[in-house]
Amino acid sequence: MIDLSDGLSSDLPRLCAASDVGARIEAAEIPSPKLPQTGSKRFDALGLALNGGDDYELLFTVNANTARRIPRSFQGIALTEIGEITRERRVVIVQHDGTTKPLLPRGWDPFRK
Repeated sequence: MIDLSDGLSSDLPRLCAASDVGARIEAAEIPSPKLPQTGSKRFDALGLALNGGDDYELLFTVNANTARRIPRSFQGIALTEIGEITRERRVVIVQHDGTTKPLLPRGWDPFRK
């Protein structure tokens, strides 16, 4: 389990690296904010969901048998399955069109220039 204060795209690879695994996440399953799309301002809701920080959300993994028993919510808070852990040591995202690409860490990193 890890908090997503630095963004999913940065924190998921850290969680995977600590366990020598990878992950495959589904873009369509990632909860994203509902943003206004008016005027000349367009917002990338998926980009914000992947790379935005200070979300105060927790990311956790469980084995497949346990996942089947987890409720959709806990004390009024939605629990969302967004993908799976893989043996390959890479983190990928399955796009809405079905293509797969590496999930690049673009969240907060105090050491990145």
